Amino acid sequence: MSTAIAHPALAGQVVVITGAGGDLGWAIAQACRAAGARVACCDHDARALAERGGEDPDALRHVVFDVADPDATAQAVEQVLAAWGRVDVLVNNAAIVTPGEKVGDLSLAHWRAALDVNLTGAWLMSRAVLPAMQRARRGLVLNVASQLGSVAAPGRGAYGASKAGLIALARAIAVDYADEGIRAVSLSPGAVLTGRVMRRYGSADAATAALAGKYPVGRLGTIDEVAQSALFLMTEGAGFITGTDLRVDGGYSTV
Repeated sequence: MSTAIAHPALAGQVVVITGAGGDLGWAIAQACRAAGARVACCDHDARALAERGGEDPDALRHVVFDVADPDATAQAVEQVLAAWGRVDVLVNNAAIVTPGEKVGDLSLAHWRAALDVNLTGAWLMSRAVLPAMQRARRGLVLNVASQLGSVAAPGRGAYGASKAGLIALARAIAVDYADEGIRAVSLSPGAVLTGRVMRRYGSADAATAALAGKYPVGRLGTIDEVAQSALFLMTEGAGFITGTDLRVDGGYSTV
C-alpha cells in the first residue's frame, strides 16, 4: 500500500508581501514560507524588517521601498523577478491608520496619506506584477482590506474609504484578468490582537475588554487566524474563488 508524500501547498511559488515588517504581514510571510514559498518581504521601514530576521537568498528577501512611489514599486518588482524569475502571489498588505477624525475635519494630508499608501500603493504594486502573471497565465492578487471597508466606524472615514477601494480593486482585477488565469480577492480582518492594537489599548486584556463585546464570537481575532485565511486563498483549493471578499471578522459585519 503506497503512502502519499506530503507536498507543501506553495512549493516553488514566489509571494510578494507589502507591509511585511508589521505583525500581520510577517505572519503571512511565515505561513507562506512554511508552505514552501519563496517570500519577498517588502516594507518602507528597513529596521522593522531587519528586526524580524535575516535574509535567505533562496527563501526570503527584504525589499525596502515606499509603495506610494511609482518608480520604487516597479523597481522592487523587477528586483524580485531578477532574483527568482516569477511572481505567483502579491499580497497588498501595506497600510497606515490616520488619526480618528470626522469626515469634515479630515485634513487633506491625512486623506491623501490613507489613499496613497492603502489604495494607490496596492494599485501600483498590482500594475507592476500583472505583466509577469500574464506571461505565466496564472497568479493571485490578494488585497488585505478590513471590516471597515464594508461597515463604518466613527472617525475612520479615510481608512474605511481606502479599504473599500481595495475590495473594489480586487473585483476589478478579477474581471479584467480572469481569462488570463489570474485571480484577485480581498481579505477583510476585524480587530486582531496585533502589537499595534495592544499598544493602543495598553494590553491584550484591555483591548479585549474594549472591543470583544462588539463581536458575536465574543473575542478578537489572532494574527495566525488571518494568516491562515490568507494562505488558504493562495492554494489550489481556492482556485475557483475570485472577485470576492473574505471577511475574517468574527461576525462583526453581520450585525
